[in-house]
Amino acid sequence: MDTTEEFVRTAVAWIAATIVTAQHDGGTATIGLCGGSTPKPVYVLLSTELSIDWKRVTFFLVDERYIPSTHADSNANMIKETLLTHAAANAVVILPDASLPLAECIADYAAKISKLTPDLLILGMGDDGHIASLFPPVGPEAYGPENVIHTTTDTFAVRDRISVTFPVLLRAPKRLFLVTGEKKAALLKVMQKDNEDVSIYPAQYLFDERTTWMVGA
Repeated sequence: MDTTEEFVRTAVAWIAATIVTAQHDGGTATIGLCGGSTPKPVYVLLSTELSIDWKRVTFFLVDERYIPSTHADSNANMIKETLLTHAAANAVVILPDASLPLAECIADYAAKISKLTPDLLILGMGDDGHIASLFPPVGPEAYGPENVIHTTTDTFAVRDRISVTFPVLLRAPKRLFLVTGEKKAALLKVMQKDNEDVSIYPAQYLFDERTTWMVGA
């Protein structure tokens, strides 16, 4: 897609249609959200979408930085400021409680999302191929049996992270990756050509018919 505006409008239309379809039988649509800079304008426009019954939407985070929820780098803070506004303010949101000690925060969040069956995951990919907060090389704990784990990174801001695991990511019937920038687009092409160990390129673990890649400039 040639422009940011086109990328955002296309992503919002796709997400809204998926949510409306998930709600067709009167049920609740459950959506997992990523953080980062790429989804911000998508969340801002999505928050105004009137085709969705927002009272029947539940959001949860696929990962979080272990910092106060009011911190500028918090994913929770970002979605509250971008997505949980306008019409979308009526949605339910399930977030990690970063005020708890780390182990308690992880156990609490795992319990909160244990019975969720996501209809859609909105995901991003890092320049290194990481997804959620599953950083390469991915350790065995990322494959379960736990739904939520503690991970760390020395490459990005905020070392301690809370992340869902691959079993949660595999549970969703639809996944949308939002990817922008030449470096990430080039990495995606490499992953599509090379059958690397998924511990090196975690996004490859979700290369199946349920995953849609939306690539912008």
